Amino acid sequence: MWRTIGESTGEGAPGVLYHRHASGRTDVSDSAGHGTDNGATRAAGIEPALAAWGLAGAATERLDGGAANEHWRVETDDRPRVLRRYHPRRATESLPYEHDLLRFLADRKWPVPAPIATDDGNTVVETDEGRWALFPFMRGTPPEGSELVLQRKGSLLALLHEDLGAWESPGQRPTFGRVTDLDAAVAPEGFRSFEDFLAWYADEDPERAKVLAETRQRNAADLDAHGYGDQPDSVIYYECLGANVLFVEDTVTGLLDFDMAHEDARVADIARSLVIDCGSDNQKVRSWLAGYAAHASPRLTEDEAELIPPLMVASELWNTVAPLSMCAERPSEELLKSAQTSIDHRLPLLEVVQPHLARVASAAAG
Repeated sequence: MWRTIGESTGEGAPGVLYHRHASGRTDVSDSAGHGTDNGATRAAGIEPALAAWGLAGAATERLDGGAANEHWRVETDDRPRVLRRYHPRRATESLPYEHDLLRFLADRKWPVPAPIATDDGNTVVETDEGRWALFPFMRGTPPEGSELVLQRKGSLLALLHEDLGAWESPGQRPTFGRVTDLDAAVAPEGFRSFEDFLAWYADEDPERAKVLAETRQRNAADLDAHGYGDQPDSVIYYECLGANVLFVEDTVTGLLDFDMAHEDARVADIARSLVIDCGSDNQKVRSWLAGYAAHASPRLTEDEAELIPPLMVASELWNTVAPLSMCAERPSEELLKSAQTSIDHRLPLLEVVQPHLARVASAAAG
């Protein structure tokens, strides 16, 4: 069980999250990562991983960002690299899917960070400190938000979907599922099902747990009514959003973070990008979808367009449940507050504006 010390008991420093084990042991954690330690400990911890790539002693800099995986910039003689430590919730058997896909896209000249193999051919190295991978450092910066940038992002995802369709996928990525498969979303923390997770969350926050359950029930019925189950699976990026698209001037120089790539209907990929980059703003959604529709092959169908609004709700549900599940094992005040904001504000607003979003999506399908 976790709680925020200082909010309810008056103990300790406000905002510090404690993890209470059944044994009575209490851990302190300041992130969704690997607990609290200092920079020196982290620097020592990455040395065995660097050595696997022949980079022992290389200068490194911890990179900010990311609620799960950790990253360090590594200076080498030719160009910078990025060392990633995978979050414990990411299953080892799921990593080849991501790495094979990145290599395929790099071969197709997409600006993606294909994994760098060690001398013995491995792209994942396991040490006492975790599982590691090394990637090229991608130049560029995320652009400032504008309707033109949103249109570009929509166009990019449409073009990417076409090439993703040419990859010889092995099938659903191990431990992943469709956006509605919330059992898979909470399994890494040991929950047997979404219902098991809800029972835990109801002990922590009964009112929000009730809202979450009711929203999920309405959304599942809405998706069934619009035929989501009839949509075919395809390979999706699931992260064409936020700061993952890099530009140098007007040129796209990097597509980052394929850690979430898996199989789902392509419209689920669209919906997640819209939720993160556009929210409930009709004009932003219109701009993004205009870019996607202009380059989609095959064209966006009316059936797919009708699914966009309820899949935006489903995406926000996933964006809420997965971080909350992470908090059960590795408490994070940042993730907790974001999930609470979603339950209190983002999810209700997305449900209210469903009719408006439906009109925008239908117009995009043309």
